[in-house]
Amino acid sequence: MSENSMTPPTEGQEKDVLLVLDKQQGKVSAVKGFDKEGNLQTVPPIQGGEFMQVDKNGDIISNLVANFYRKFQDTEGLALFRCKASEVEQNAKAIEDNHRNPTPEGDKQVEALRVPKPDNPESKQGYRFDPAKIDWESLKKVGITAETLKNTKDFDRVMRGYKSRNTYTVSGSIGGFYLKPTDVKLSFYQAKDGTVVPKLHGVQQDEKLLQRPYNGHEFSKQEQTTLQSTGNLGNIAQIKDPKSGEQIPVFISRDRYTHELEYMRADKWKCPDSVCGVKVSPEQKAAFEAGKAVRMENLQFKDGTRRSAYLQVSAVERGLEFLPRSAVQALQQGQQPTQRQVAGVKDEKGVEFNGHVQPGAQGKSPDKVQAKDVTPAAESRTQVAVNTEGKTNEATKQSKEPLKQGQDKPIAKQKEKLDKTQKADKPKKSKGMKM
Repeated sequence: MSENSMTPPTEGQEKDVLLVLDKQQGKVSAVKGFDKEGNLQTVPPIQGGEFMQVDKNGDIISNLVANFYRKFQDTEGLALFRCKASEVEQNAKAIEDNHRNPTPEGDKQVEALRVPKPDNPESKQGYRFDPAKIDWESLKKVGITAETLKNTKDFDRVMRGYKSRNTYTVSGSIGGFYLKPTDVKLSFYQAKDGTVVPKLHGVQQDEKLLQRPYNGHEFSKQEQTTLQSTGNLGNIAQIKDPKSGEQIPVFISRDRYTHELEYMRADKWKCPDSVCGVKVSPEQKAAFEAGKAVRMENLQFKDGTRRSAYLQVSAVERGLEFLPRSAVQALQQGQQPTQRQVAGVKDEKGVEFNGHVQPGAQGKSPDKVQAKDVTPAAESRTQVAVNTEGKTNEATKQSKEPLKQGQDKPIAKQKEKLDKTQKADKPKKSKGMKM
């Protein structure tokens, strides 16, 4: 490496420049700064360009590097380097050249310029939130503790900004509201005042959720079916950004347990170069970036085995996920997955009904399946709607007795009793005064 050889930073008064390598595109840019939302702003690494210059050992660069790795902790597609401002062009080109055609000499020089991750526990664990800033006492009142999250291996996950994988039964008072016993997932978010606030995700029972526009996007019949059967939309959708109002490309997913819809910007996501030791081909990257499911072969898992699996971008997981068996079946069959049938589940009035277990509860043992986990079969829909949800129609609105299994209207004896009651309650007609 002659004219493109790199010189590691040395002591001196000259300012340093930060360079970012986009591994996917193989291009190096110079850091100009960060916008208000913390997104990286870059410019071409041209000598004399408008990029950020900082003291090598100053607090500013330390804080900037720490913020960079905190924000991009889950992205393998970026690498950060530092060099003299006077050598920005030659170093940028040399980094790109070594990325395309690595050599032992080039690797050694690149490592001399690479900015290491900050050496602190929070950065090592990749936490987005500081556990010390969370009001654990308030969460304890509804039944969730830090120890509970650690025992279920959800602690690190929620501290990194993800929704918990497990559900937790909560009850009690929180924020001035009383919660009746219900199962929820947990996540945290940072409020404008800097406090870390818990968010409880309950099960969405709204059957028409997918039939309504989602941030301006209307789901087609096929998209509704795909979301219900696989959990992911399977393509890129355009929605209206709730903050800016601009149209943005996004991945959309549906939580398989809570049924919540979540989105993640498609133009901000970077596909990793490899998954479980297997390189992602350009064709596979293109499919992932389009929202498609991809089958990858010979993946190396932690238990030492090698297996094939389907992966897809999930807005719920904020990146690639391994698709569950039910979703894979749906993809292969081109239809919703086969759902486990169940009988003898009781509604709110204690009357048994038939149905099938919802996708989010497919893994539960039969004795753990509850009425909320079951979608009523066609012959039981009216029964459950009346007995559990309190809904009525013309045939049932006057009846006070619960419908029996398979009923969609009062039986003859119930109707006769209802008619007698209505007749008894009906006021007698006045005969008036004779003239």
